[in-house]
Amino acid sequence: MSMNCNVQQAKGPSNIDSVYDKVDAPIATGSAHLMRGGAELHLMLADLELNNTRKAALRIAGAHAAIVAALAEYETSHALARELGFYALHNQRLQDPATGRFRVADTLGPARDLGLVDVDDSTLAAIDEQCATGGYEAAYSYFIAELTDYAAELAGIAGAGPDRDPVTWAAVAWRLVTSFNRIRVRGQALAIINIFDPSQATPSPASA
Repeated sequence: MSMNCNVQQAKGPSNIDSVYDKVDAPIATGSAHLMRGGAELHLMLADLELNNTRKAALRIAGAHAAIVAALAEYETSHALARELGFYALHNQRLQDPATGRFRVADTLGPARDLGLVDVDDSTLAAIDEQCATGGYEAAYSYFIAELTDYAAELAGIAGAGPDRDPVTWAAVAWRLVTSFNRIRVRGQALAIINIFDPSQATPSPASA
């Protein structure tokens, strides 16, 4: 299952299923690359704890390569979605049939209460507004744009090499991991909007 922008749906007409399958396949691969990039960044923190700045710099380069690969897959999915008319189909699925309103808060709120995603109020409101004004395509486009900017930041830091003082290294590492986690949470929120049904959710022991 794609961890970030999964677009699975209940089985329907075969032609619609085919559209969903084609759009989702590169997302699954992209999300695997993205998680690999995140793993490299967290291992970078371990390397810095051991004062191995050379290895930490290599981790950043590895994270950059993985995220560039993720972006290529996400952009492939985005292009296919536009070509196949996916967004119009998917918007209908995500909207309340009675009001036409996207069920963003109605899905993310319960998911957050169950501990499925650590999305803050401002991010939830931003995704809700993006869907309301530009449909799901707007929310997904924003995710890709954020990840593109992050990849550029990684490229610049990787190109600078390992020669930094400890304080600077700490600041770089914390910023990179914090930014990655913020983007990952937004992607995770999109996945939850796509596949989570609050009416069928089972409360966790902590939320029961």
